Amino acid sequence: MWEFAIYMNIDEREIAKQLYQKMQSFSNTYDNIVSFYEKECIVGVITSCSDIERFRYINFVEELIIETICNSYKKQYLLSNLGFNGFDEITNEAFIQALIFFDRETDRYIVSKYLQLEKQINLDGFFNFKLKTLKDKWSELVGIANENQVYLYSNDTFVELIKFLIDNIEVKSDVINIIKQNEEYKILDAQFEEISFEDKFLKNDKSLISSIISLCPKNINIYCSDILPNNVTKLICTLFEKRVKFLTKVN
Repeated sequence: MWEFAIYMNIDEREIAKQLYQKMQSFSNTYDNIVSFYEKECIVGVITSCSDIERFRYINFVEELIIETICNSYKKQYLLSNLGFNGFDEITNEAFIQALIFFDRETDRYIVSKYLQLEKQINLDGFFNFKLKTLKDKWSELVGIANENQVYLYSNDTFVELIKFLIDNIEVKSDVINIIKQNEEYKILDAQFEEISFEDKFLKNDKSLISSIISLCPKNINIYCSDILPNNVTKLICTLFEKRVKFLTKVN
């Protein structure tokens, strides 16, 4: 039997809950055991599996930790250290999301280089003491943004910066199709199969923009342009330009 525990400070309870939900979903497929731990100032997830499933599960947990550091921890770092507040909420979210995915493969490589799964890991300790190289890299990125914030107070310049970041993000999808169903956005792949996100439906314009940037597709087909707010349509077209097509509604 292989056992492993992920701990973090109680302040990271929401991140721990997300880890628990993802590990539980994976465990339902492979019949592993997962439990949520919370006591005083510590919160975490404890899991175990049979020796037969050990290597499959280790690979899953490693990927989960890498994604958590590169997504949740990076977003927290950016929000805590960026001195520029930007403009409207949607454009700000696009900026943060573009920074999260910018040079992502290097971020992932640094985390994987130092990550070793033994019996347990304190995610906060691992981030603060083992990933100094990664924090220095993020600090340099934030420093450049803060030093040039006077130029970013022009909306056109700010959007052009976001576009530059997106143009340098690795493409993860060939085609996505965007529809609106029951007052909520939904993103489908080229075969019109649902693309899985933490939330099945994207309930607002901010989450829609974030999800598109995370996929950074070659082509974006929009079937709900008649009900998309003008500012959202304009931002998507500006950031992705020739990748965007507006098509007739699907049944």
